[in-house]
Formats: sequence, C-alpha cells, structure tokens
Amino acid sequence: MGLPTGFDREEFRDHLETARAMISEASEYGQQLAADSDTMVFVGCGAPNRTARLIDHYVDTKVGSTRIRSYLPAELTQIDPRFIDNGRTVAVFGSYSGATKETVSAARFCKSKECLTVSITRLDDSPLSAQVDHKLNYGDTKLGDYPQFMLTSALATGFLSVKEPVSWDVHEPMLESLQSLPDVLTETVAASEGMVHEFSRTHHSQDSLFVVGHGPIYHIAYLLAICSFMEMQKIHATPVIAADFFHGPFELIDDSLPVMVLIGEDETRAEGLRVKRFCENYVAKYLVVDSKDYEMKGIAEELRGYFSSVVLDAATRRFMDYYAAFRNHDKSTRRYMGIVDY
Repeated sequence: MGLPTGFDREEFRDHLETARAMISEASEYGQQLAADSDTMVFVGCGAPNRTARLIDHYVDTKVGSTRIRSYLPAELTQIDPRFIDNGRTVAVFGSYSGATKETVSAARFCKSKECLTVSITRLDDSPLSAQVDHKLNYGDTKLGDYPQFMLTSALATGFLSVKEPVSWDVHEPMLESLQSLPDVLTETVAASEGMVHEFSRTHHSQDSLFVVGHGPIYHIAYLLAICSFMEMQKIHATPVIAADFFHGPFELIDDSLPVMVLIGEDETRAEGLRVKRFCENYVAKYLVVDSKDYEMKGIAEELRGYFSSVVLDAATRRFMDYYAAFRNHDKSTRRYMGIVDY
C-alpha cells in the first residue's frame, strides 16, 4: 500500500459546502424551536455523540437555565428521562450513515412521546430521516463529522439566542465563525501534513499508545483513539482525560509507549500543559498538538476555545491515511462492525 497522495484542499473544502450553505437555515430553525421548547437533547453514537458533548461543555460555561443534554441512543431509551415526554423537548439525532440501529431506534422511541424530533445526517431517504419530524441533512459527503458539528452548533446557537439572549452573547460571532470553519479546517489539515507523516513513520509499529485531552478536548482524544486508532488500525489506543492522567494512567508509561497530547484553548488548558511538561521530562516518545499553533483565520477570538476542539480533530485527521500505508492495513477493514449480528 503506497503512501497517501498530497492533500487536496479543494476536494476537502467541497465536501463541506452544503453544510456551510445550511448554517443560516439551521440557526433560524433553532430560533423557531425556542418558542415552544425548553430543552434540546442531542443523541448519537461515536462522532455525533462527542460533537454534542463539545457543545454541552461550552453551553455550561455560558448559560444557567436552558438545558442542552447529550445521550448515547441506547442509554437514552433505557434511562427514559422524564423531560423527554413533557412536550417541551427537542431531540436531535445524528448519524453519518443514517442507519445506525441504536440511533434509529431512539428516534422511533422519542417520536412516540411528546417530543419533537430532528435528524442531522446525509440523506433524506435514510432510515433515520424516516423517523423524525424535521430534517437538517447535509447531503452525500465523505466528511460527515464536520457538517455534523457545523449544523449542530448552528441549531444550538439559534435556540440559545432566543432562550438566553443576555448570557448567550456569542450568537453572531458563532455564525460568522461557522462560515469560516471549512476554510480553517482545510488549512489546518494541510499545515499538519508533515507532522502527521513523521509521527506515523516513526511510531506506526507500536501496538499501544495514549491520546490525552483536557476538558472538552478529551472528546477529540476519544474519537482519535477509539474511532481511528482502535477501530481502523487495531491499535490498543487509550484516550485519557488530562485531569486524571496523574491518577493512574501515567504509571503505564515507559520508553516504548507513545503519548499524544492534544491541547486546546478552553478554560481547562492548564491541565493539558501539565501533561505536556511531564512528557518533556519523562516520556521518550510523545507528540504535542496545540491549537494555538494554528491561525484559525475568521474564527472569533472569544470562540477560539470552542473551535479549538474541531481544529485539533482536523490537525490529526490524516493519521489514519498514513498509518494505513505504513502498517499495510486498509482503514476500512473490520472484523465485526457491519459484518456480524450484534
């Protein structure tokens, strides 16, 4: 298997254009929902779930009354929160394929209650889309996680701009930043190519590694470790939250274990910097990826903390292309997912 070809900026950006064109639509729909709703719940597995948790975290730092929650679909149906059936809740379901069984089942579950349901997925004719009251679908693209983030953010900011007009003072900067995001992500991937290539070349033979993230950045560390290194390369990758790094995980580190530290710009940044200092003193194989090293042109200064998470995702996105090449293991190979009945 040959090394990846050069990064195609135009192709990458093109995959995000439909979502960019839908930002205003999603925001305006969120404002409409606010008239009759008090709670917005995001439901999904994998990347849609972690995207929602990024929003949860930021909302908690800004507003005090309106509820924004996120759930894994199987847990939502098992817990059956009482507010789902109060007639004042919007449930938003995310799935790249639109066919994730647990997510489709959860949408059906919520639709049977006094709950308005919305899908954010690719196609209007998907099983998920068939179960909801309203669709914000971004079309057929290879980059579903970024449109998911863009439209979820737009929907949430519209909703909160009505529910919390004083404390949610970032609505217009959020919309402007979301419009700039496709270009920011494109340039971030391009700027990271050399770093990703070199780390992959040097460490691809290791069958274990740590991916550390602080606060909301942990959700990006989780996606990289679980949905990329583990799922696509069968590597024992452990996502570690920085605030707990020194309460057990660091005792596993020796000269053979690579450690990747993702550092963003939210209020928990100090926890990531603490892990970085430890690595500089004690870890033989480590990589620090810091969102401050990226320009983020067009992102409002007060929102760099919010967008640093998705920028770090873009900075590390090409690892799977290079690892697949160096390990001669196609990233689409699966043992069980979509193959056996589970």
